Amino acid sequence: MKSVESLLTFSLWTLIHCLDFVKAAAATLSIHPDRSAFFYCETVTLSCAVPGSFSSWTVKRNTSTKSSVSCETWGQLNRSSCTIKGVYPSDSGVYWCESDRGECSNTINIRVRTGLILQGPAVPLTEGDSVTLNCSYKEKYAKESTSNFSAEFYRNGTFIGKRSEGRMSFIHVSKENEGFYKCEHPTKEQSPEIWLEVRARAPSTTAPPPPPPPPLMSLPMLAYTIFLFILFTGILILCISMCKG
Repeated sequence: MKSVESLLTFSLWTLIHCLDFVKAAAATLSIHPDRSAFFYCETVTLSCAVPGSFSSWTVKRNTSTKSSVSCETWGQLNRSSCTIKGVYPSDSGVYWCESDRGECSNTINIRVRTGLILQGPAVPLTEGDSVTLNCSYKEKYAKESTSNFSAEFYRNGTFIGKRSEGRMSFIHVSKENEGFYKCEHPTKEQSPEIWLEVRARAPSTTAPPPPPPPPLMSLPMLAYTIFLFILFTGILILCISMCKG
């Protein structure tokens, strides 16, 4: 619970720090691999996408030790991207992009630990997307993690299923799938919770196609119609003449 409270505190600090520019944000922070939980010594890259912006952007973070620290002091800077080659628990915190004018992007929470973690997307999903949550275990000095065990999954503290290979997939997610998720190893422990966010799909802006034009009359049908018109017109004139006579 302390780690969750710390991340909430970091997020609140970042929101206050960026409040004046949150509506004017022109950058989007992404992360590779796209997840929020990592094991010791994994490599993580955070990138700022800044289409059409004339500002200079950099990745910043809040951790338990320092606030609003730029990439140069904790990672390898490459233009608008920052890479951490070998994360540690001290890298746990809140990350965001910030411009030289103080504009801020979205935030991403990162947690680094050993033991059991639940790997899920760090960025929000859109309704209709598919996602797989991977319950993975790794000892501190082990070379590889494993998901080859039976794992129980929970959403907002409620048991939602058990999978023999440690993975739970959702096809075509909706807002009902949003929530805090965690998994449990059969003999070890429970993972920390991760937040799975699902956003509504934007309504389509494509205009409906125009109605089809009325079918053109074929040439024989047109000639037949003209003939009938002339015939009935002639009969009408004849009847009028006979009545006058």
